[in-house]
Amino acid sequence: MKKLYKESYFNRGNWIIENFDRLNLSSEETLLILLIDLCKSNKRNITYEYLSNKFHMDEKKIDKIIASLVAKHYLKLSTNSRGLVFDIDGIFEFDPDRYEISDNRDVYDLVSGIFGKPLSPGELQKMSDLINTYGQKKFIEALRVSEAQRKFRMSYIEGVLRDEKQQGNN
Repeated sequence: MKKLYKESYFNRGNWIIENFDRLNLSSEETLLILLIDLCKSNKRNITYEYLSNKFHMDEKKIDKIIASLVAKHYLKLSTNSRGLVFDIDGIFEFDPDRYEISDNRDVYDLVSGIFGKPLSPGELQKMSDLINTYGQKKFIEALRVSEAQRKFRMSYIEGVLRDEKQQGNN
């Protein structure tokens, strides 16, 4: 069965505007989602530079907005031969019973502060996946271990989480 939001008659922009408050979206997040949707419908390539110019913001600020949307499971990032691919279908498939909506900017700020740099799209996706799988509290504990060991990689944090889970199962 085809999903309603993929039907030609479904007005995605109107739906986003109608539901942004229920979805816990800030005005910046809402505008970014709307701009991504517009670019995708016009087959325009989306880059950080393009978003930065449109919003009159530096790329770090755009990165924080994207991190928040990824953490809320509304945006997925991937790459193809043309560059970054922004997928906002998650916003239309939102199920409040499945995900606890929380503002993960604090976690993003903590990670990027410890890593000493803004997180890449891949790191953002990995962070979101790890928080979803292990929980925010366990993720922060593993982050602290990685900080103590001076290992500033998501793969290290993931290893700490896996090791802890295996030790708990034995």
